[in-house]
Amino acid sequence: MSYLHVKMQDTFWVPRQKTVHDVSVEWVTSRHDKAGGLEMFKKDPEHYVAGTRRGEMEHIKFIEAMANVIGVRPDPAIAGLIDAWAKPLIDGQGADGYLGEHFPSGLNHPPHRWQAVWWSHEDYTIGHYLEAAIAYREVTGREEMYRSAVRAVDNMAAALLYSNHAYTSGHPEIEQALMRLYGLTGNTKYLRLSGLLLGQRGHHEGRPSYGRMRQDDIPVKDQRTIEGHAVMAGYLFNGVTHYVGATGDAAYREAALSVWDDFVNRKMYLHGAGGNKSAKNEGYRKDPYCILPEDTYGESCSVFANFQWAHSLFRLTGEARYIDTAERMLYNAFYASLSLKGDSSFYCNVAQTDVPTPRSPQQATGCCPPNIVKLFNKVGGFFYSTDQDGVYVKHYGASEATIPWGGGVKLTQRTGYPWDGTITVLVESNNPQSFTLRLRVPAWAKSHALSVNGQAIDTTPQKGWLAVHRHWKAGDQVELSLPMEIERVTMPPQFKEYENRAALQRGPIVYCLEQQDLEVDSTQTNNAISAFTGLAALYIPEGAKFKAEHRPDFLGGVTVLRGEVRQLNREDDGEKAVSATFVPYGVWDNRTPGEMRIWLGARKVPLVELLLPEQALGESCVG
Repeated sequence: MSYLHVKMQDTFWVPRQKTVHDVSVEWVTSRHDKAGGLEMFKKDPEHYVAGTRRGEMEHIKFIEAMANVIGVRPDPAIAGLIDAWAKPLIDGQGADGYLGEHFPSGLNHPPHRWQAVWWSHEDYTIGHYLEAAIAYREVTGREEMYRSAVRAVDNMAAALLYSNHAYTSGHPEIEQALMRLYGLTGNTKYLRLSGLLLGQRGHHEGRPSYGRMRQDDIPVKDQRTIEGHAVMAGYLFNGVTHYVGATGDAAYREAALSVWDDFVNRKMYLHGAGGNKSAKNEGYRKDPYCILPEDTYGESCSVFANFQWAHSLFRLTGEARYIDTAERMLYNAFYASLSLKGDSSFYCNVAQTDVPTPRSPQQATGCCPPNIVKLFNKVGGFFYSTDQDGVYVKHYGASEATIPWGGGVKLTQRTGYPWDGTITVLVESNNPQSFTLRLRVPAWAKSHALSVNGQAIDTTPQKGWLAVHRHWKAGDQVELSLPMEIERVTMPPQFKEYENRAALQRGPIVYCLEQQDLEVDSTQTNNAISAFTGLAALYIPEGAKFKAEHRPDFLGGVTVLRGEVRQLNREDDGEKAVSATFVPYGVWDNRTPGEMRIWLGARKVPLVELLLPEQALGESCVG
């Protein structure tokens, strides 16, 4: 559902949206200006400097992000900036529709079009341009950029769809953009072009292989595990899932569901991130169950891509488990990606750091900031969904939604989520009508209670949803109670390197411990063992008691967990209790930079058994 139909009204998302508008837009545009800004489009293509395509992509992606910003907070100045940024794209388009006749979105000269896929990013640029144009049209109703983007896609279709040219995308993204265009227009040309690109992957007759990193080593229909570059994988399989929704293709469906299950069950970190530094491909290792905290990659773009993919899988299957995972990503890895000040971001969202690693205001790769800005503003559109039977409430948060179902449905959520698990949904439609209202029971919830107009409803979740079918009228009120217990979590035994690790979670929030929140001198154990830190010497004993404490004026207003952990003592191999305050992972690194860990020890072990970081991959996670 469009985010334009949802108005967030909470203290969790609304302040972040205001910060994105007030601070982040200027931050990203200043980054763009320092990288060359609009000047990059004025260069003679013959003197084009290789590598500035990253600037072009960031430029195009941020047009979409700015459109999403003004969709939430209308702003003529930002709208004018969008027009200025779009003008060289429209003016520079070739007579045949090729995007970048006078600047190279890939390679400029016609003999080289649609060939240098490994580095050109032609189709990736067109895909983002199309999505930006759709976003701007949705907000303003203006057609210029949309018509330009459709011409670019039509040029691509003319070059590839009716020829024998062997081609598939180098950096997947165009596939999902084409499916969006097909959904808007119903023109099967775009569906067939997406299908052509998907069908060419893993088939190398007439072209080189782009390898495992780019999901091109085997056909997509044969893939059962998540492989290669983390962002490319998320974009690719989001496109595959949309394609399955449109065609019902059983082989692609099995591939998409299997690859997702491999990711969630074998390669996803507790906070919703994915990928390993040790893979050396900005993505996934081949071997399962090898996700040590110190090996986290967790690129913000991959979190964004997988979040989208999760919602696409829900639309395909109707199963709430995909939204459960999307929630884990949204409130943890994604929420952490942008500083509370809005002027710096994480490229990688790690599960652990033993040295200060603050967010960067000028990270070298510019792909993440536009995606971060985009989702902070579009988030409300993911809260609700519809089908032929009625309305799904997928995510919880104070909001008001005008839902295009039947004669129109207006719902208002009142809740303190994610800190409080009591959710009230008010039906405010003036036209009484019958439909099914479905509310998600999150996987983390140990129990739940549901009532309608004060009357308890005894219903069992189906596919993770509590369904209430009735003739609804204005004033009807549904209340869902999801008790939020503090949970000491461990990993399944297949994750051998987690055998002595424990973490804390409450509701959808994963917690972490920052060095400054350990109420002792956490450097006192730094001694003979190289790189041995204070947080490494801590463990959370089984049965440890923690208390949830909401602090409205701390880190934007969060619930922290306070309690005692045990600290090992090197001198006598003893231990002692120390007080600690765990903060939500989503707000870490907004104070003095220092150590941070999601996972501490689970029991007492001799200090000499604690692995050094360079040894931590262990025998089962080598290579």
